Amino acid sequence: MKFLMAIAALLLAGFASAADKPGAEVLGRWVGGKWPLEGKMLDTDYSKATTVTGVSNCGWSPDHIFMLCDQSLMVNGKPDRDLSVYVYDPEKSEYHFYGLSPTGDKPRSTDLVISPDGNHWEYRSKHEANGKTVLFHTINEFRNPDLIEWWSEYSTDDGQHWTKMGGGSEKREK
Repeated sequence: MKFLMAIAALLLAGFASAADKPGAEVLGRWVGGKWPLEGKMLDTDYSKATTVTGVSNCGWSPDHIFMLCDQSLMVNGKPDRDLSVYVYDPEKSEYHFYGLSPTGDKPRSTDLVISPDGNHWEYRSKHEANGKTVLFHTINEFRNPDLIEWWSEYSTDDGQHWTKMGGGSEKREK
């Protein structure tokens, strides 16, 4: 009997979820309720003035390794959809973000840096444009467990100065 209990304990340990490991639980902040969003993008060299509204619904994959967020958006009055996939790599202590669209565009991947307290999320990317490197980031700042303020910026001088491209908020409805 002790042998069977030991085998059962080992099997259950093998199914421990990523959410049970340090770091991954931060991704679970999105679980529960829906997250309506409102925002405005500005007219800049790398963005066009537009309004953005929508809602995100997030939950864990069955094995609690991936956080999935299904997003239904309205961008300048036109419907848009996205699927965001978040994951934590416990061996490297790193977060990863991937975005998918039903349009068949290539999946997007950005660096994701989350502060130790889990309140500051920074999505980072860089692109070549007109022969120079342009840095982009979007910041999600959790003001409380149910409110996020976000803003997007770009830099053409290696992060010395940032130009705002837009921003808004998401407030959880339980």
